[in-house]
Amino acid sequence: MRTITSVIALLGAAALVGCSSDTGTETPGDETPGNEMLEPPAEGTGVQYRMTATIDPGAEVERCQLFVAPPEGLNVNREVVRFSTGSHHVLLYTTPYTEIPTTTRDGEPIDGAQVHDCSLGPQAYWEVKGVVAGSQSPDSSQTPNGNSFLGDLPDGVALKVPAGTVLLMNTHYLNSSSKPLETDARINLYTIADDEVKTEAGMLFHYNPFISVPARGTSSSQMRCTTDTDISVVRIQSHMHRRAVGYVARKIDADGKATELYAHDRWEGVPSQEFTPFLEVKAGESLEYRCDFKNTEDRNIAQGLTTKDEMCMLIGPYFPRSETYENCENEGGFFAPTWTGAGTSTCAEAVSCMSNTPSGDDAAFYGCVVNSCPSVGPQISEVINCQITGAYGACNEDCEQDAEACSTCIVTACGAAMEACEVATCD
Repeated sequence: MRTITSVIALLGAAALVGCSSDTGTETPGDETPGNEMLEPPAEGTGVQYRMTATIDPGAEVERCQLFVAPPEGLNVNREVVRFSTGSHHVLLYTTPYTEIPTTTRDGEPIDGAQVHDCSLGPQAYWEVKGVVAGSQSPDSSQTPNGNSFLGDLPDGVALKVPAGTVLLMNTHYLNSSSKPLETDARINLYTIADDEVKTEAGMLFHYNPFISVPARGTSSSQMRCTTDTDISVVRIQSHMHRRAVGYVARKIDADGKATELYAHDRWEGVPSQEFTPFLEVKAGESLEYRCDFKNTEDRNIAQGLTTKDEMCMLIGPYFPRSETYENCENEGGFFAPTWTGAGTSTCAEAVSCMSNTPSGDDAAFYGCVVNSCPSVGPQISEVINCQITGAYGACNEDCEQDAEACSTCIVTACGAAMEACEVATCD
């Protein structure tokens, strides 16, 4: 049986996760078709971060490497990404570190400045804060903004990386051939001077942890994030794995009116949606997105970090920066989306389902929310978000002592949310 605190711990781990990818069969040693690998920016115009590695035949691996930002920091106004075949993403994260750690999060000694295995996902080894750059296209110069995450920003707008920040570069490769695969991934960050920066940008990195697709079945996962400040969105794109068959993103105004922004049916070769003029999202308005899945396997699929799992994300640059909104958090810094199910369970049934799902059955656990009816989305989300906030806020002292004291405190703190959940129906 899952306790309330174990549910919170699982959701907390999913609130900001890495962008793993499914990959196809590639010829070892091939570079980006028709293109030479990327040269570094000219001196004084930016910096290049590069990872190379050899992947054994038949291996699927995630690799990581830590770098330190220049002492003057970075004002990133544009990115260009290229990487060799065998994958369809590379990512560059920010971290809270100001020097490269000598041990991983679990205390294992490591030389993080060298390429190293991180096959459990980057966050299993290192703390991350957000995303600076990355791409789902081997050559981010092939199409407008190349399916890269940051792309080109307007004049005077820059994503800022403080001086000495430790950056985490991550790749995910599958070598399905019988020969070693030589990989090469490069990210160029082009910068502007401090006195040219008029507005700081951020990167939306909205991640829905509630994904559950039954064996030989279908499902949908939908999440909404509401902003507390006015922002301008430059572009958005999705990220999903190979069971994805559909994606749609909408803007929801303060009166609940929905406007479709972006829709497609691709999990690879993903298009981006450019906004000209920029998409204005006012305080109190939301970005909502849905991923549709079809599972052809004889096992249940849940969200997770590997190609055996699924993902449902909305990614894109925006300005001015709202550190909370870019990770779909509230003013307290806690993960706080609204999830909408596509099933028939009431809120009370969904909460009971979550509490009583055996540990280890992630597909069943996430399915409790996925299978709830659309009309109880606000109530079940309020319960989940209250529990997260309570565990790491008002009930922090009790939760540090023991699980029973933590559960008792959270039940009390979230009494109003639970009462609203109990009476919420699917009518």
